[in-house]
Amino acid sequence: MRLLTTALLFALALPALAEKPRIKTFDEAWKTTKAHFYDKKMHGMDWDALKAKYRPLAQEAKTQTELIEITNRMLGELKASHLVLMSKDAYQEHMLPEMGSEPVPQVGFEAIEIDGGLFVRSIFEGGPAEKAGIKRGDRIVKINGVSAKKSELVEQAGSDPGLPWPPLWYVRAEGTEAVTLTVESEKGKSRAVVVTPEPISAVEATKNSVRVIRHHGMKFGYVHTWHFLVAPIFQTVSNAMAKEFKKCDGLLLDIRGRGGSPFVMNAILGLFRTGAWDKPVVLLVDDRSRSAKEIFTWAFMKENLGPAVGRTTEGAVLGSQFFPLSDGSCLLCPVVDGRMYTKGDKLEGKGVTPDHVVEYPLPWSNGFDEILEFGKDRLEIEVKRVKAKAAVAFLVRMAG
Repeated sequence: MRLLTTALLFALALPALAEKPRIKTFDEAWKTTKAHFYDKKMHGMDWDALKAKYRPLAQEAKTQTELIEITNRMLGELKASHLVLMSKDAYQEHMLPEMGSEPVPQVGFEAIEIDGGLFVRSIFEGGPAEKAGIKRGDRIVKINGVSAKKSELVEQAGSDPGLPWPPLWYVRAEGTEAVTLTVESEKGKSRAVVVTPEPISAVEATKNSVRVIRHHGMKFGYVHTWHFLVAPIFQTVSNAMAKEFKKCDGLLLDIRGRGGSPFVMNAILGLFRTGAWDKPVVLLVDDRSRSAKEIFTWAFMKENLGPAVGRTTEGAVLGSQFFPLSDGSCLLCPVVDGRMYTKGDKLEGKGVTPDHVVEYPLPWSNGFDEILEFGKDRLEIEVKRVKAKAAVAFLVRMAG
């Protein structure tokens, strides 16, 4: 099954393994990429020459982590999204549970490095970090007393080695053992926060995000879809429309971060195309909205379903497939040009710019969300416009 997914969709930790790394892993990744990469011209690169360049380095790798890093450097030469080698642990302990909507113990936030500091970028709604008071924009200074940059608990949450975007990071949970974070919510003012990991998934976080926001006398439904990977995400949105949002004036559909599959993407689009939701809607996107979410944004804007607000999306739009390798690791490889989903429009390396671009500063932002706030104001305008149009139509009917 072909999935339009993303290497950034899951926590792609690359932990060192005890056994000696196998060069066979490198060879399989090279061979599989050559056989299945969507562009048979390999983006103009000499794939045999790249093997000759990187294989000696891979043979010298002392750990599985090092071997995977070297392999990904080779893959990165193709400058393509959705092309990454994942470790056995990353694939089996993080990706597969998420694909099955299985909760696993997590601290519950993603962070990004800015000017040498690690800042919280997104937080699982209802997760342990949120419960402990961690907010977007907080700087993680130390973890269990060790500098965040040196802590063995900090793992890369995945990246496309061929794209220029900095990777996301997360704090690895060791079962449900509590983690003490030294946090700065204001520059230079730190505090200790104890977070006890709990089992949670992106699906549960999406469900937890469902709420009704009151804004200037109006009621807006809000849901944050963490990814478009599995059917329960669609079901969460659909159920909220029929229940919690039934008496709302409009909808804020937040698709910031990660990617997904075309199946869930089309199912959610269908809710608007068929009139299952016939009230105003504003779409929230950012520069980490990837893959299927970018195609969703493109279609949403092309079909004039509502205004899009936020940041230009990431530009990672290739149809990909998972290829498990013999050692248990997994290669994610692009097998389809994303333009087949966008009537020829190229989004790879370009992204989609929303109708309204909003500045979105992160460091020490104390949880403030400029995109959401702008979205609420924009939705208010849309609701008033629709109500005014309905009032005019009513008067015309009465006059006739």
